[in-house]
Amino acid sequence: MQMMKERQRRWWSAALALSLCAALVSSLGCSSSPTVRPTVVGAVGEEDMGVETWEFAGIPGTITRTANYRIHTTADSQEMALRFPEFVEAALDHYRTIIVDLPAPERRLDTFVFANRQQWIAFTEQIMGDRAAQYAQIRRGGYSTGGRAVFWDIGLFDTMAIAAHEGWHQYTQRTFRDSLPVWMEEGLGTFMEGHRWRGRTPEFLPWSNPERFDQLRRAYYRDQLVPLGELLNSRPEDMLGGRNSDVLNYYAQVWALMHFLNEGEQGKYHARLETMLLDASKGQIRQRVSASMRKRAQSGSTPIESEGNLALFQVYFNDDIEAVQREYRSFVGQIVASGARQLMLQGRSPVNNSVRSNGR
Repeated sequence: MQMMKERQRRWWSAALALSLCAALVSSLGCSSSPTVRPTVVGAVGEEDMGVETWEFAGIPGTITRTANYRIHTTADSQEMALRFPEFVEAALDHYRTIIVDLPAPERRLDTFVFANRQQWIAFTEQIMGDRAAQYAQIRRGGYSTGGRAVFWDIGLFDTMAIAAHEGWHQYTQRTFRDSLPVWMEEGLGTFMEGHRWRGRTPEFLPWSNPERFDQLRRAYYRDQLVPLGELLNSRPEDMLGGRNSDVLNYYAQVWALMHFLNEGEQGKYHARLETMLLDASKGQIRQRVSASMRKRAQSGSTPIESEGNLALFQVYFNDDIEAVQREYRSFVGQIVASGARQLMLQGRSPVNNSVRSNGR
């Protein structure tokens, strides 16, 4: 029991660091030109899979080449070395299939796992230059930017949990031609976190996420849920400097929102979620929005008066935000109802056990 409590305590620290990390990356953008590029990302299939020696600043390490990743590490944990490559490959397959079939990266994704924070900071200073000081605010875990994920070893469980979330950002940064709105990018990052191990094999279960669930339940029963329209236009960086619970509530709510769009209202929004993901991957979001606006103008329909992230939700899912707010609120109430947590821990939907977690 004590070990479990310690693991949960470490997770909360890591979760907050992850929240701050995502906020920083969002505010900084992903268009930086690194001053040092230690390795060149190889095209998938360009190199054989295997392990080779590597070093950073004179510190010995290895590069493990998998089908879709080049994992650079100076970490000396044998367990990390054995499990991390399989974990990120399984996570990538999860990203690409859990909601709709999405494209594979065209090039291997560079991921760095350093033995400690000092090495991580040194590397971040090399690739981020003047912006490294902002990234140094991250106290645990790591970040992803420009399709590169950079972590340090904070223990097997916590490192994997953060890698599952940040790996989604790494994948979309490298693969999607259009950016997703913040609420969906971060919501799907949390959606991808839930996992457990069967022996040495990772199994991803979007519902199995007690940290997000418990935070959502606290917010619901304390009447701290942010209205949907406000949530859609919120950004994590806007909450920096405020209460820690505000950031964690945001991530818990967008986690619930992704489940709602995936299977809520008997699957009412699932096909629209598929469409938005496919449009982003193909670079077709702008065309979809323009076509929607033209159609509205030609038919005399009421134009969308909102802008940005909220407008994207209206184009893809529903004009009537107040109606969706009622549906979403009801969905959250079902999630946090008595007995739902046990189902969630098993990776089963607390809302409709006849619906699989991927909605298919």
